[in-house]
Amino acid sequence: MTKIIKKISAPLLSLIFLLNMSSAGMAETTVSGEVQAIFNSLLFLICGFLVMFMAAGFAMLESGMVTSKSVSVICAKNIGLYSIAGIMFWLFGYNLAYGIPEGGYIGTFTPWSDASAVDTGYADGSDWFFQMVFCATTVSICSGAMAERIKLWPFFLFAAILAGVIYPIVMGWQWGGGWLAELGFSDFAGSH
Repeated sequence: MTKIIKKISAPLLSLIFLLNMSSAGMAETTVSGEVQAIFNSLLFLICGFLVMFMAAGFAMLESGMVTSKSVSVICAKNIGLYSIAGIMFWLFGYNLAYGIPEGGYIGTFTPWSDASAVDTGYADGSDWFFQMVFCATTVSICSGAMAERIKLWPFFLFAAILAGVIYPIVMGWQWGGGWLAELGFSDFAGSH
């Protein structure tokens, strides 16, 4: 094993050095604002799709924690909660989170916000999708805590309230320019 590493390490280090030297001499190119917005939106969508896979993972985890007779109900519940979370976040959640007056506590209960008035550098739809999948993932985590402990329809009511009201209000306190943002709060990932 060490012979292979010795044979590969010198050419690999030389290649890394040459690539580093060639990039240092290259002229820096500028990218237009439209192209940056397109790539930012694409990144939001790709990351959102990756987070969407968490729903399938949570459904499988939850299915493994319950009795075999409840697996089909658990899978139906996870599909339903994702649908309900998406609809509620579209109807009320996005505007509730981003429609907060500066330093405020709560946005408005109107469908869709006028986020296009703000130059964010990405498409509103890609941001909505990205935020929605995190909202649905939050509901999915709660679903695992309530597996076999709650009936289907009361859980769907809980999912609608969590995705349409509770999560967006708390989300707006930081990301929507609410009172936590005014205090200089950073979330767990350092977002402002």
